[in-house]
Amino acid sequence: MSSFLKTCIQQWKWFVGTACLTIIGAILFLLVVVPKYERTATVLVKDENGGGGLLSSMASNMGMLAGMAGLNITSNVENEIQIFSSPFLMQEVVNRLELGTRYESYDGLMKKELYEETLPIKVTFPKLTDKEKACMKMDLRKDGTYTLYKFRKNNDKYDSEVQGKVNTVCQTPVGPVSVIATKSFNACLSNEDEMTIHISKDRKYDRVEKLMKQIDIDLADEQTSIISITCKDVSGERAEKIINTLIQVYQEEWMKDKQSTADASTRFINERIKHIETELSGLDNNIAQFKGKNQIPDYEAAAKMYMENAALTYEAQVKVNNQLYMMEQMRDQVRKEEGTNQVLPANLLPDNENVAIQIGEYNKLQLQRNSMAENSSPNNPLVKDLDAQLGSMRKAIINSLDQAVAQLRASQKGINREDQKLKQQISVAPEKVTKIMPAERQHKIVEALYIYLLEKREENNLTQVYNAQNLRIVSPPMGKLKPVFPKKATTLILAMLLGLALPALFIYIRQNVRRILAEEE
Repeated sequence: MSSFLKTCIQQWKWFVGTACLTIIGAILFLLVVVPKYERTATVLVKDENGGGGLLSSMASNMGMLAGMAGLNITSNVENEIQIFSSPFLMQEVVNRLELGTRYESYDGLMKKELYEETLPIKVTFPKLTDKEKACMKMDLRKDGTYTLYKFRKNNDKYDSEVQGKVNTVCQTPVGPVSVIATKSFNACLSNEDEMTIHISKDRKYDRVEKLMKQIDIDLADEQTSIISITCKDVSGERAEKIINTLIQVYQEEWMKDKQSTADASTRFINERIKHIETELSGLDNNIAQFKGKNQIPDYEAAAKMYMENAALTYEAQVKVNNQLYMMEQMRDQVRKEEGTNQVLPANLLPDNENVAIQIGEYNKLQLQRNSMAENSSPNNPLVKDLDAQLGSMRKAIINSLDQAVAQLRASQKGINREDQKLKQQISVAPEKVTKIMPAERQHKIVEALYIYLLEKREENNLTQVYNAQNLRIVSPPMGKLKPVFPKKATTLILAMLLGLALPALFIYIRQNVRRILAEEE
């Protein structure tokens, strides 16, 4: 060790020289590499009292009329993280912020990306598709004229030059190019007569993939439902906009999915209400005509004893008739919606949990199938596989509804037999009263069902109003003003340490090689 240290002291010039070279290299690195800034936002996914998440709403909102279209939905935070990270949402962010086109200019040795206040113009390529890429250079002058050159489209290069003026469209080898001056045009060219800009139009899916790498989405804490969204970008302002736009797009898609299911439930209820209104109007007319013809405007007193004895039977009839009616209507609706790729109305009676669960699972799979079909095509093998699963699930739902209808009809027959016994016991009641009572009883049953549906429609409307969002922003996008990469002090210290370590390592290896060779001799 003493000989090693002695040699290092003797060769101090190596250490000084190498350290100087590595520090110079570090300085060049800092002058060339574009700094990156980091912004982080945190959002809280609301619990079941707040409405749940986007995927949870797709999967569970068919617990309708026990919480129609979104009540009592438990949020699955892991699923929400996957949705936040999905290419579909990222693509929408790219479109809204126009991230598909990059503008770069040299500032000394550093090639900086221009954005907002540093960007004098915006360029669009109307004829290029999302699957094509192009790039070119522009010499932009203070008077608004410019020269385009060094064109490249996909793998083809073009050497021609094109002259033009801002706020016009010019024809180039890569197709028509529209150049529009921004509000920062004069400020950007105030200190120079000409500015060279490198313009690149990326393939949309390449830009989406790059954006997905820029953003990190994860749980802030495993014990909470708070999601942390972090974005690294060469512009701190743009990183904030990316995060805010991502949250906005997520909320819009969540509302769209929730609204589609709520609308299906509303349509179903409105159809049933319209049918019942017609039936109720007919019963009202029949009762009014009977009372007028027989001059019995008030028959309740005469039938008081009958109503007291029939109270329990009546309540059972109301309940069974409500359930039987809704089950039959739902069964008809399920058969009617076959092959339309639409979500099914939820089970209107919470008593039958089996049917509610089956329909909820079916709607979850249906929304998944529709989303996959929109992002690919109906002929996608995965979509066809989901279609087959949906067909089997629909048959199972119809079978469950048939069984429920059969059980309810059996219950209805038993209650009707009990009702007949009660009628025989009060056969001494006035003939006119006994004639009007069946119509009046049917009127009350239908009226109870009518009120029931009106209440559920109002619940559905209130749910849409009070559960408008499933996220709460805990902290907006924030971050340090200094870049997170590269860090100047750390880079210089590491460069100096490397400059000292390299000659020391060289001396150590050389001494050990000599020692090994001497021992072998």
